[in-house]
Amino acid sequence: MAKYLKKVQVLLTEQQLKDLEEIASKNHKKLGTLVREAIEEYHLKKKKQQEIAEAVDRLLSLPEIPAPEDYQKWEAEYLEGKYSCR
Repeated sequence: MAKYLKKVQVLLTEQQLKDLEEIASKNHKKLGTLVREAIEEYHLKKKKQQEIAEAVDRLLSLPEIPAPEDYQKWEAEYLEGKYSCR
């Protein structure tokens, strides 16, 4: 379970609070849980999707590199270079 360390204060109208408490009650959840889920679903999910899209764009913008003609030879040279640096 996540450990919540920071508190956020939100001002709501009486009707908003009443409606949210009703939703929370119907779903057998605490009001804080309902609010965290809404924030996660609406804002943080969009942020994560944007970060993924940007990462994909960066990967797709990398220059093309031709595949080695002899993979075993290339792999042996790569591994030799990788482990000889130690």
